[in-house]
Amino acid sequence: MEAVDRVRQVVGPHLSQNLESTQGDLRNRDDLEKLFSRNTFDAVIHFAGLKAVAKSVAKPRHYFDFNLIGTINLYEVMAKYNCKKIYGQPEKIPCEEDFKLQAMNPYGRTKVTLLAACGF
Repeated sequence: MEAVDRVRQVVGPHLSQNLESTQGDLRNRDDLEKLFSRNTFDAVIHFAGLKAVAKSVAKPRHYFDFNLIGTINLYEVMAKYNCKKIYGQPEKIPCEEDFKLQAMNPYGRTKVTLLAACGF
């Protein structure tokens, strides 16, 4: 909810009235199906990923479950309901197209695996 509050602050009081947030588990496709079947979305902002490197080393399976399975479920349900935009914040613009994908820890491997699964 902290991330949602930050988005509300960034967009201001007028636009934040149009924002809606829902809590659920991306690993549970029923949660996603219920949400997408009741609403039409132009875009999604995905705040559900885990990102602590040290914790990813301690619990790599947990990170793969949340970051890969959950995000793949989200992408599949978005595609089913014709929602084709997902927002994020890249580190560098323009993104480099020819960099080598590699990871030093389980958190990084979840990102590399997700990119590979999506054809990058």
